[in-house]
Amino acid sequence: MCGEIDEDVQVDNEIFARFLQIAKQHGVVPGDGQNLVPDLEEASGRSAYMDTLFIAGLVRAASDANAATEGQRVDAIAAQAIAFARLAGFLAGNLPPEADLFRAVVEAMTDGHAMPRHAAERLRHAHDHHHDHEHDHHHGHHHHDHDH
Repeated sequence: MCGEIDEDVQVDNEIFARFLQIAKQHGVVPGDGQNLVPDLEEASGRSAYMDTLFIAGLVRAASDANAATEGQRVDAIAAQAIAFARLAGFLAGNLPPEADLFRAVVEAMTDGHAMPRHAAERLRHAHDHHHDHEHDHHHGHHHHDHDH
């Protein structure tokens, strides 16, 4: 078991070193660790980490689009989609082919692509439901602040 862990650590170090070398070619230097990464050993830790990254990226995208000149916000969102897809491909491309991460990235992109449609459907349903209640007459309903 210990040999497997050492091998996994060695592979981890080699892949990470190559990743940093390539990232540095793009002018990227890792930060000082302010964004602490949780334990990624368990699926729950990996899931929480991915959710945190997703929200951080979404905050950046929304902030940048908000700062874009009126009439250019959609262009900003389109550019972000392409840039984030490129980043996802770059990250996945650093891993060995047997990791089969490309498939997971494509599935995640497909899931993400469906999110706005699902959100719009939920909003439309909530809006329609709200309008249904506006037209209901609530005669005979009253609230009590005491026990019967």
